Amino acid sequence: MNKLLLLTVIALLCLHFGEGQRICMTCEGTIGNIPCLETRVTCNPGEVCSTTTKKVGELKFISKKCLEPSLCEKNETTSLGSHTLGTKAVSCCDEDSCNAGVGAIEFSLLAGLAALLSFSLVQIL
Repeated sequence: MNKLLLLTVIALLCLHFGEGQRICMTCEGTIGNIPCLETRVTCNPGEVCSTTTKKVGELKFISKKCLEPSLCEKNETTSLGSHTLGTKAVSCCDEDSCNAGVGAIEFSLLAGLAALLSFSLVQIL
């Protein structure tokens, strides 16, 4: 019973009580499938996380940032006559770090410490 109570308390400590501001990943100008160094930022109130993909010919550029929802889910094509020069697609999501790259792992210090504490206390009890 003590173990269950302890684990419940630790789980509650791991919850994120934000101020209504989204935390998103930022990354500017990644070319193709080259991974970029993603940085966590706190968005302004009302902003969401976005990923913008621009294609020019065979080149693909990706950027990630906080964005006003009104600018989301927009697709644009730049043409010269009947030739497409490039495209731009903006997708958005509304959860913390939801625009992180594929395979990206978010590991908070609090969650790590809680897991370590939990493991240590379960061994003692």
